[in-house]
Amino acid sequence: MLLSIVSPEQRATFASDPTAYQSFRLRVEEGGNAIHAVTMRGTPMQEGGTKMFSKSMAKRLASRPDIYDALLPSFAPGCRRLTPGAGYLEALCEPNVAFVNTPITRITPQGIETADGKLHALDVLACATGFKTGAPPPFPVIGRNGRSIETHWTKDDYPRSYMSLATDGGFPNYFMMLGPNSAIGSGSLTMMIENLGDYVTKCIRKIQKEDIRAMSVKESAVGDFVEYSKSYFEGTVFTDQCRSWYKNKAGEVTGLWPGSTQHCIEVLRSPRWEDFEYEYVGEEVGGQKGKRRNRLAWLGNGWTDNQMRERHLAWYLYPEFIDFPLAGRPEEKREYDVKPFSY
Repeated sequence: MLLSIVSPEQRATFASDPTAYQSFRLRVEEGGNAIHAVTMRGTPMQEGGTKMFSKSMAKRLASRPDIYDALLPSFAPGCRRLTPGAGYLEALCEPNVAFVNTPITRITPQGIETADGKLHALDVLACATGFKTGAPPPFPVIGRNGRSIETHWTKDDYPRSYMSLATDGGFPNYFMMLGPNSAIGSGSLTMMIENLGDYVTKCIRKIQKEDIRAMSVKESAVGDFVEYSKSYFEGTVFTDQCRSWYKNKAGEVTGLWPGSTQHCIEVLRSPRWEDFEYEYVGEEVGGQKGKRRNRLAWLGNGWTDNQMRERHLAWYLYPEFIDFPLAGRPEEKREYDVKPFSY
């Protein structure tokens, strides 16, 4: 946890000095975004990271080279979540710790038995076996025609999604937070979640404003995102031979976003409305069945709320809404260099 490495004095400073806290946040975010290359197979950063981690392990396990030989991974760092934390390797070298890596065959009332036939007597057994991240929601999610999300995702052992936030198969108006392919191998997951929330909010506002009854992502769009994801991960360390919660049983990476944190933020900034299909409210007009209501009925009476309330009648001239272009080459404005224009 971050709080465990931040001193009480630093926390007091952050609470009283917003500038210091902002500077700290900026360093943390920039540091996480700067190391994305470590996830790409064959990059200098990735190869340098492998050497650095190996050297660090050797130093911390200097008194027990046998443990170093047993724990040194055959895959690149990052293939699975980086562990252990501070002090873990040092603890393995303590005289009151027995390092056993022989497979467990069974658990008995007295302890555990390993494949070599030995019984290891235990008072307490802590099972740190991980968690099932690929499971569908722990509550029923039923789409059209009685189809469940569990059936939809377990058919091919691959949870299909569109940008990690929606899925095909008859689940209209269904949006997800932290769905398939939504976590990150480097960078800030928090920023990804915030931008995902903004994206879903835009979808909800579109549904409300335009009298949309059902908004469903196209099967072809889901297929393209799945295809892109599989292609992207071929060049990453995540597809090395390791056991990881990032993957399904076939070794396909289903837990991570196919790119960096900044890449995800940019992708989600502007929804591709053309990747969705829409059904509009009102299948009847004037009592005539089968005649669809005008999809632009939401245009209303031609007035705006501001005009009806006689306020903000020229809001577009307020300073905060005026975008002054840079003379000569407006595209070189600093705003667009930092955050490129997006439709």
